[in-house]
Amino acid sequence: MPINKGSVAIVIATIAIAISCYGTFFAKHVVTPHTKQTTIQQNGSEIVVTNIPLNSDYNELSIDLLNKKITALELQLANLQIQNPAFAEAANNDDFKELVLAVLNEKEQQEIEDIRKSNPLYDFYAELPKDYELRLKSEPAYANNMAVQLRERILDQNASDIDRLAALAQLQMNLYILNQANLPEYDYEVFKNVLDLADNSHDDKFKIQAIEITTQSPVLDHRLAERFTALLEQDSNDYIRRLAGQGLVTQFYQAQSERSAYSQQIAQHILSLYQDSADTNVYSVLNEMIGNENMLAELQKYADGGR
Repeated sequence: MPINKGSVAIVIATIAIAISCYGTFFAKHVVTPHTKQTTIQQNGSEIVVTNIPLNSDYNELSIDLLNKKITALELQLANLQIQNPAFAEAANNDDFKELVLAVLNEKEQQEIEDIRKSNPLYDFYAELPKDYELRLKSEPAYANNMAVQLRERILDQNASDIDRLAALAQLQMNLYILNQANLPEYDYEVFKNVLDLADNSHDDKFKIQAIEITTQSPVLDHRLAERFTALLEQDSNDYIRRLAGQGLVTQFYQAQSERSAYSQQIAQHILSLYQDSADTNVYSVLNEMIGNENMLAELQKYADGGR
């Protein structure tokens, strides 16, 4: 998940002002048991920087609350500079600025690390070179090589489940960056492997992430429809069943887009599931997605061989 730049800027500004204010007047601070603090030295004095408590929404502070804190701190800083001319000199000291920047950098890195740990699937974003997107677009050999490497990692039985899934997520991202409908390396085999990982996983979060990625597949293959059908009919998780239904409908739309003869087969399959299944869960999921007159008419037209 991308870090909100506005929120990060506000956090940095707040810490910098707090360091300036507290560094002038406090040589010692009481540390509460529940507060994590960073200590730096300035002109023989000890400066303690207390991490601001974070909320649970991507570890970012409320913007409104931060604005109020910054305004209050700015007023305190202005008053301190008027009352104590030596303060302005200390605040402008190059060594002190370096210390402040070091603290800010450490905090930023910690926030990035926290986000990476909270969702390791997208950990690969932090490892990409800054010119990654431009190189994919401008260097065909580089793009092809990355696709081959990622496919090999997905199929690598010795790699961890999360690394294999992350490789598929990156391969999918490359497809969108290049604005391509498909890649030779982006085939049924890679999705089969990831669905196998999901089937064998005891981690519900991992399983959901794996199935989410596969249901977004632009690959047309009746074997994918069979896997989605099995999930729709057999999985106990309501959300996973809805993902499977979405995967089936995506297969139909993809067949339409490519004007594939497969569109008739997948339309017939979806209608059969919807009309003939005795499983109320299957009917309920499909009814949410195709239960309107226009969608049913569209499916029926393709099921009858029309386009």
